[in-house]
Amino acid sequence: MQLDELEKCIDLEVVKTEKRRLEIFIGILLIGLVLLLTNMIFFPTTISDTFIDSRSMKLGIITAAAFVVILLVSRWMVGKIADCEKPLPIWYKYYSVISDSVVPFIWLYYIIRWEGNSIFLDSPLIFIFVPIIIVSALYLNFWISFLNGALISSIYVIIIYWTFETYDTTFMLPSIVYYTKAVMFFIAGICAGLVAKELNKRLTISIKTQEERDEIESLFSKQVSKEVVQALTQTDGASFKIKASVLFLDIRDFTKRVQLLSPEEVNKFQNRFFGPIMDCIHENNGMINQLMGDGLMASFATEDGDIPENAFMAARDILSTVSRMNKSEWNEEIKVGIGIHNGEIIAGNIGNSTRQQFSISGIPVITAARLEQLTKDYNCSWLVSSHFYNEVKHLATNGTSIGQVKLKGIDQEMEIIKLA
Repeated sequence: MQLDELEKCIDLEVVKTEKRRLEIFIGILLIGLVLLLTNMIFFPTTISDTFIDSRSMKLGIITAAAFVVILLVSRWMVGKIADCEKPLPIWYKYYSVISDSVVPFIWLYYIIRWEGNSIFLDSPLIFIFVPIIIVSALYLNFWISFLNGALISSIYVIIIYWTFETYDTTFMLPSIVYYTKAVMFFIAGICAGLVAKELNKRLTISIKTQEERDEIESLFSKQVSKEVVQALTQTDGASFKIKASVLFLDIRDFTKRVQLLSPEEVNKFQNRFFGPIMDCIHENNGMINQLMGDGLMASFATEDGDIPENAFMAARDILSTVSRMNKSEWNEEIKVGIGIHNGEIIAGNIGNSTRQQFSISGIPVITAARLEQLTKDYNCSWLVSSHFYNEVKHLATNGTSIGQVKLKGIDQEMEIIKLA
């Protein structure tokens, strides 16, 4: 993934988190607005004891409602941006930081002015700046969080200075306490920025890692089935047992055919021949386990186990494809041999810590290979085991039994079926 694509991917994630951030703030403000209204209705005495000026409580409600409206507008804008799958514009980020920081201070300024009391510098409202600074890290931009902390700190310093210069502060803590709080807001902005920078770095690494993993799995999936990729992932690459049908294919007289060709011509021939053959296998939910110069090994399995019909239809399609190519593409007839058997195989990575290769093994693999070799002796294109044939004979009614045959490397004799 290119750098600009990676940055766009991260920006799109920021859009998603911004939607959640706004929804959370809207919910908190609505709860606060309900509490304010509840206090006005059910506890008017407490309100009158707290506020001298009747406008103060109303201002709190208006400010909270206005803040909700601002956030709803922001949520609408972010929704539109998300629908277009575009990143948040930089102007929106600065607009959001400024609006989130300034609105609460407007309320604080007028409350202190109307009440003529500096005690509101200790208002619980001040704590709202803590989550505002913290969640600014979700923009994954150091300077956005830094600006947030610096803006809140600066406005708070101005409010502190104005209050101590204008109103009686007899019952207040020393001014240094409030200035220290302002400094802490500034430091919190820096800390949130550093967190944002680290989150951006880790998210970048995570996306790159996932991209590389997806690319590897994509390349691997071209050689093995999706089910095998999932199985290897779940077993951390360890071998596992699975029921499957195994198909071996060999090109007759391959060496004789290519011995006078150049390496480039051999490669061109292999691509022209094996391309359509591999399509036949993939279209029938098979996978290529091994591709040799003059043949291949394929297996057919799903999460639910062996489906012999897939292997049968793949072999039938292969022979039909070879016949078609013989008529249209080759100067001379190409003959192939196919052997199929099914049963429980062992699949997994074989090798050491530096080099591994996915492979399958087991009696069905050996048997299918031996059946393919026997097609030369019986002068036919297709031999299968009776075990396999019994499961697909509703599709293949023209099978002919050769009888019990002793296969090389297999102790017990096996009935073999020749298919036309």
